[in-house]
Amino acid sequence: MTEISALRKKIGCTQVDFAKILGVSIASLRRWEKGDNNPSPLAQERINMVSLMVDENRIDEIYKELQKTQDVTSIKQHTRKFLYGGKSYEVEYMPYVYNGPEDQLDFYNKLIDLQEHSVVSQKWDDYRRKLSLVKEISEVKTEQYLLEKPKDTNKSWSADSGAHGWHRYVGRFPAQLVRAIINYFDLKETDVLLDPFCGSGTTLVEARLLGIPAVGIEISPLSAMISRTKSSFPVEIQEINNYIENYEEFYKKKYESFIKQKNIEDCTYEDLLDRKGNIISSFPNLEKWFTKKAFLGTSITAEYINGMKDNVYVSELIATALSAKMRSIGNVDVDVVRAEYRKTPRENVDVLKLVSGQLRKFVKSIVLMGSSHKETIGNKEIIKVIEGSCLTAKIDDGSISAIITSPPYGVESLSYLRTHLLSFRALEPILGIDPYNFGGGVIGSEYLLDENVDIENLKVKEDSITFCEFFDNLLYRKELSQHRKRIEMMMKFFEDMDILVEKFYKWLKKNGKVAFVIGNKKIDNYIIPTDKIVTEIFESKGFRFIDSIAHKLKTNNSNSKVPWQDRIIENEFVIFYEKE
Repeated sequence: MTEISALRKKIGCTQVDFAKILGVSIASLRRWEKGDNNPSPLAQERINMVSLMVDENRIDEIYKELQKTQDVTSIKQHTRKFLYGGKSYEVEYMPYVYNGPEDQLDFYNKLIDLQEHSVVSQKWDDYRRKLSLVKEISEVKTEQYLLEKPKDTNKSWSADSGAHGWHRYVGRFPAQLVRAIINYFDLKETDVLLDPFCGSGTTLVEARLLGIPAVGIEISPLSAMISRTKSSFPVEIQEINNYIENYEEFYKKKYESFIKQKNIEDCTYEDLLDRKGNIISSFPNLEKWFTKKAFLGTSITAEYINGMKDNVYVSELIATALSAKMRSIGNVDVDVVRAEYRKTPRENVDVLKLVSGQLRKFVKSIVLMGSSHKETIGNKEIIKVIEGSCLTAKIDDGSISAIITSPPYGVESLSYLRTHLLSFRALEPILGIDPYNFGGGVIGSEYLLDENVDIENLKVKEDSITFCEFFDNLLYRKELSQHRKRIEMMMKFFEDMDILVEKFYKWLKKNGKVAFVIGNKKIDNYIIPTDKIVTEIFESKGFRFIDSIAHKLKTNNSNSKVPWQDRIIENEFVIFYEKE
């Protein structure tokens, strides 16, 4: 029995009533009691308060508060005041704000607070459409609401609206957060936004929808492709539809031609690899990752993509669709983050149906984005993706207005390579790189553990006293000797951050701002004070700390169960800095 469960039973109330006392959802409470998840800092404060009241024999007061809650009803307020240019407006929350867990409301309101401005540079009629976490103002619906179309009963946000939902990607930060920060920075079409760890392109998509020029840097060739595809979509869809039909005809012709020669069940994997037109090379455990039918379909799709020389964008769009459905094509256990085998192979995998269906979903969302954001959406040319390491990227000094990014939180405990392993293998001839051979410049890569780290001559030691105190303590603890290599790699991670922040200062314009999303991970039971170390690095390079929001970010929804998050990450921070 967990301490929370014991406390509830000590009071003598049901899970429903105890959730109301704490101001959280019943689902959250159940997960806490099972030990699957931990309360947020705000919820923990309430739990501590209730525990104190129990210790002081004030249980009757707890029930009086519960009665007040039930009398008033549990529905939270749907509106709030919003200040812009010295005027006050009433805005209506998105449904998932007032329906969601009580312990999320403070975070939501902080993000809305960020978007308020006393000195304005945009007309209110233009700005109000761009607001995040807001449904409506003065009977004008926001673009975000028109794109997301949440039901009035929704209890959590979705990260999959528009192009954001084109590809499953571990560790995306929420589009709602990015949009709130863009508004906080008051970015316009004359600015340039940079995301040096652009991943699958959340920042770039939001910038495109709001008409803000943006540059993304991404070292993973698969992620860079996904970012390009999601953020550079054409507004006209007819050409894409034509290619979808061409792909379907090509696939059917190739598939039928092959199975006429040999029954799919009778052929070997060598027969599939030797098929004329196949470009996928054999790789370890191929027969475990793919059934024969699934591999044949993947091979035909890769062949079609590779043969498209006349339209690079659509070829990458189809490759993105193939990658997006790979967990349904391959024998992948979808209940774990990393790519692991299913206990039983998938049967009757229809690659054509899966990929074509995904492509038509893309087309539908392009139409919706063009409609919901018709007032602000920019041309695809305003988005640029640089494939490579941000440590060596060429960005003109003083050319960037703001940076919004979420770098690795240290040595990766979630490997993007392993998560998308089958996509890398299937698309290796198209991406042009071995998936295990591009890690040399990856910041925080677990595949750099064999490198020797010169921990005695790190520049970061001169810039962060917290870094020195923390790692000096860890390095000489006998019980952590088995973690020595990981400790050294975490030290190398902060050294890379030190180099990168120096580049940030050069790239940014005067008074340029940075939003840095980072988490405090653990080594054994020791919490790495990442937020403090990073802030000391920024300040040593000439940045001014503005503010910090501590909150565990949930990508897919605001109340999602993320079992690895509590085990690995103590807290997450959105930290704001300004170039002085």
